[in-house]
Amino acid sequence: MQNDVEVAVTTMSCSNKAQSGFSLVELLVAVTILAVGLLGLAELQITAMKANSQSDTITVATSVAKGVLEKIKAKNRRDEIFDVVGTAQQWSFDPDDTASGHILEVEGAGSYVATYDIDLGPSDDGFMGVPDLCQIRVRVSSQGMLMGVTGLKQRSVELSTLKRIF
Repeated sequence: MQNDVEVAVTTMSCSNKAQSGFSLVELLVAVTILAVGLLGLAELQITAMKANSQSDTITVATSVAKGVLEKIKAKNRRDEIFDVVGTAQQWSFDPDDTASGHILEVEGAGSYVATYDIDLGPSDDGFMGVPDLCQIRVRVSSQGMLMGVTGLKQRSVELSTLKRIF
């Protein structure tokens, strides 16, 4: 009978060694590594969304500035806009609405205000010594703080061009 017990004990210990799989500690380590990796991916996704939002607001501000610049360039020299030079003037997106016409609301991209100034140069010789030449600068700024990669910031874009005025 003693031989039977020894054979049974020997058989049981051999069958335990033949089993394979993961221990609970190995499983916990693997799950922890997976969780840290997923958290890194989540942070990367958030950063990408912020960068996309920042890109959208800068694109909108640039587009608005180009539009204002083109409207000023299309005006005649005798237009009243060229009477005030050297100081920044606020652009009116809706001349009929004097209360809020200087604010442009863009759905999903925020509110913007635009200012412009016209530089005819320091003398009667025109801008940079060229007669009948002026520099037009347009600055478009977000009215509030907008989300970006580095946090909330006010966005602004400044464009300039030269125009021959006759």
